Amino acid sequence: MIPEIKHTYQKRPVRFIELYACEGWTLKIYSISIKNEVIDYSLLALAKIELPLWLKKNAIYDLDTYKVATLILHEGKEGCFAILNWWIDENMLQQYVYLKNNAGPNEFRYFSHNGIYTCVWEMAVLWFERNAWVEYVLKNPQNPDAIKNYLAAQLNEDV
Repeated sequence: MIPEIKHTYQKRPVRFIELYACEGWTLKIYSISIKNEVIDYSLLALAKIELPLWLKKNAIYDLDTYKVATLILHEGKEGCFAILNWWIDENMLQQYVYLKNNAGPNEFRYFSHNGIYTCVWEMAVLWFERNAWVEYVLKNPQNPDAIKNYLAAQLNEDV
């Protein structure tokens, strides 16, 4: 028997916010919110302060990163999750999750150290990004605009 489901699934708006340049990287930034159409922009500003430090984690592996990342900011029940990931070694995803807790200090704290990955709404963004990466980059490695085309593919829908 499965544990009791306390909340019936409700769609949430996934909105592309912007392409953002940071430390030589280009990030596709998305918003998901249970409160509004888009996240509170103060959360975006707070995450941007942390990005230079977060992106340094790419050095953990000696693999190509392409300097392209996706940041999902998700206002949920607990606070705002920041899910940062990038493609490494052609087809693998490196991911880190941070949480700015509603009741805690005004900072994001590392949250994925115990293995948490992502939720069903965030997975919709990751699935979209996976398909765009395959279509524009992996299937067209000789195209000089492959990364540019990938960055232009953006998800905006309720999931």
